[in-house]
Amino acid sequence: MQQILTFLRQLELNNNRDWFNAHKSEYLSAKTAFEQILEKVLENLSQADPRIKGLKVADTVFRIYRDTRFANDKTPYKTNFGAHISRGGKNSGEPGYYFHIQPGESFVSGGIYMPSSDKLKLIRKEIFLFPEDFSALIEAPSFVKNFTFFEDDKLKRPPLGFPADFPLIEYLKHKNYCPWVPLSDDQLVNSDLATRIVDYYRLMKPFNDFIYRALED
Repeated sequence: MQQILTFLRQLELNNNRDWFNAHKSEYLSAKTAFEQILEKVLENLSQADPRIKGLKVADTVFRIYRDTRFANDKTPYKTNFGAHISRGGKNSGEPGYYFHIQPGESFVSGGIYMPSSDKLKLIRKEIFLFPEDFSALIEAPSFVKNFTFFEDDKLKRPPLGFPADFPLIEYLKHKNYCPWVPLSDDQLVNSDLATRIVDYYRLMKPFNDFIYRALED
């Protein structure tokens, strides 16, 4: 893990193709180390969540190369390693588990990110119809102790069709439903990293189950 952090720190300072090509072997070595961690995570997480059984590491890892065609930022590489573990793979758009490594900004997350408008309506409807079920999840002591929600992408007003006085209206304003917990650099280099990640994901699974219920029922 220290190898990964070192490479990413250097990449942040030298985010250009010449430097990257000259250090391609270091990138490949760091990528292999990242994939080895994910292998352990997948092996253990699949016992808790049968939906991801049979998933391979290659199905989860995002490319480090940025798509700069429509971006103002033209730097060619991401300065993080990321993986999304979900049924159907990283681009399935389904609920799952995310792992993000970036020096000083690493975290694990779950739930569903940027769902389509149809999926978002179904999730909001499920929360509205079953507020007790949703509250039981997000108010569970283990959830409160470990997780928060990203708050930077929410509606300013209640979504259309839902009453403003609904007790959980703030949750209906979310555009993403992703509980997350930060990981310090010290935690990343600890030998129990894979176990720690799986423990977080096990705690997130009931939340993912609720999202699946909303989308599948």
